[in-house]
Amino acid sequence: MENSKIAALVELGILCRGGQVEPVGDGRADPGPHRFSEHSQLCRFENPAFRHPFEDPSVAVYSLFAPDTTIEAALSGTRLVVLLGAADTPQLRAALASNATVVILFEPDERVLAHFLERFRLAGLNRPNLFCFTGEPRSFDPPLQDMLPGDMFRLGTPAFFVTDRVRGLYGGWADRVVSYLETLHYRHAIYGVSGQALSLSRPLRNIHRGLLYDQQVHAFENVPAYLAAPSIGGLRNRLPGAEAILVAAGPDLPEKLDWIRRNRERGVIICVNNAVKPLAEAFIQPHFVIINDTSIDSGRVFGHIPKLPEAILVGHCLSDLGGDRFRQKYLFGSFLPQIFGEREDLRLHGSVISTAFSLARHLGCSRCVLVGAQLASTDPWSLSYARGTVMDAPEGAARELVHEYPQLCPVTTPFGEPLFTTLNFLDAALWLAEEIRVSGVPCVNTSRASILYGEGIEYDGEPVLSGRVPNMKDLFRPEPPRVDRGEAGRWLRREVRLWTSVGEAARTLLADDTPAMAAKGMAILEQLDRNNVTYLAERRGGFNNREFYRLVFEGDEPSRRKGLRTYFREVLAMSGEFLALLRRAVESL
Repeated sequence: MENSKIAALVELGILCRGGQVEPVGDGRADPGPHRFSEHSQLCRFENPAFRHPFEDPSVAVYSLFAPDTTIEAALSGTRLVVLLGAADTPQLRAALASNATVVILFEPDERVLAHFLERFRLAGLNRPNLFCFTGEPRSFDPPLQDMLPGDMFRLGTPAFFVTDRVRGLYGGWADRVVSYLETLHYRHAIYGVSGQALSLSRPLRNIHRGLLYDQQVHAFENVPAYLAAPSIGGLRNRLPGAEAILVAAGPDLPEKLDWIRRNRERGVIICVNNAVKPLAEAFIQPHFVIINDTSIDSGRVFGHIPKLPEAILVGHCLSDLGGDRFRQKYLFGSFLPQIFGEREDLRLHGSVISTAFSLARHLGCSRCVLVGAQLASTDPWSLSYARGTVMDAPEGAARELVHEYPQLCPVTTPFGEPLFTTLNFLDAALWLAEEIRVSGVPCVNTSRASILYGEGIEYDGEPVLSGRVPNMKDLFRPEPPRVDRGEAGRWLRREVRLWTSVGEAARTLLADDTPAMAAKGMAILEQLDRNNVTYLAERRGGFNNREFYRLVFEGDEPSRRKGLRTYFREVLAMSGEFLALLRRAVESL
């Protein structure tokens, strides 16, 4: 019979219940105490440079806890405490007494939770800073990653406290909860600093940050595609019931090329950009090639492949769109929708294989087969990719493990095989596994050496595909997008005037040898800080942002003049690049 107090917690929105854990033990009340978790924190595998990335050393993106951390020490260092085991303990009461702290309570056994509620009245739990969960972490619908807000994980690094009962009877479950929540902390609190957006632009001062340099390059390069390539809205449910082969660039891809070739007419091949070169060299034309990374590096692969007339490129509108390698393209994501129109988006996170899965769902595919989707490596020091990709590199020499950065994070496959991965790929695997679970689209992973597993993903090295790929000829004859070419031309001409003006200002400043040069340069720099020019220059590559800051804001007058000249030389060169791209875009009208 349903416990009335548990039902009341659910009704009040305090308790969320997932798929139940197989109960162990007698279900008696947990006496506690909650002791600090002994696990190695996930953030130890992050580059320590990102722990204090700002000029103020007191601002920490994440915290490293000592093994003997007390609840009092934890509460002084974080505002996010996670307690595993429903027990009325001094640690729980201390955490709840801190109104500034968010407390998350996980319990695997609802029998124990019922005893806990007999001792700890509902009124004591009905508070805005407490969230309770029962069940397996990867069983909630909606998933925990969607229920728990990102702002929660920016309150501080989660500090985990575990009862002896949970540690002894439910150790595996506790590890899964800790891994899930620490991965979400990485996603929401760390990646924003260690990821692509700030990789070349340490936030030393307050400037406007809009498009990245690579994205701005692609925005200008892609104008012809904005005029001719339709939105992915035209692909929605166009291949209903078809099976999809999602091809990534993991190291075991070469072993699967024969299987892919045999099944090309049975399954729709959706190939990520980094895997297209091995397929092309094996004379396998995918049906779709997909790219979502907007960096220039991600598009370099298209310079190493022949034209693929039978393949459709599906690309983010700010990514490299492959030039003339594809005769048909579809775009997702919007750039200046008031000019080029709104486009549908694809759900994605962390890895382009997530975008491939989203495209398969968008097309109406009924089942997906994952090939080369490993997101991990046997090498503890670097990720491995398939032979023949532009990212292929030999394994380094064996070294003793250090169990922290720069070593990759250790992971174990469902088959017990030890592997290593980046925090980004660990996060990507969690996101996609949860996405697959709640989608109801069954998936088959052809690689045992993969971390992409979970409910809805089974293993089969060579699955049998029984269907046929529908005729796709109509997808090569789409209705063109409706774009106001006059308005597009006016925008392009405004951009030409802007970058001409920016270039002329930089050229004039570089020619100024008067004593007023530094004052003029600082005035112009202030303007360019506000309209994204400085951020673009920082992200262009070859520009040392830290050295520029040291010269201009920490040095004497000669240093400031030197730093400004370095900056304006970068701006002048960048303006010339953009103007060349813009003139080609104007010609395309």
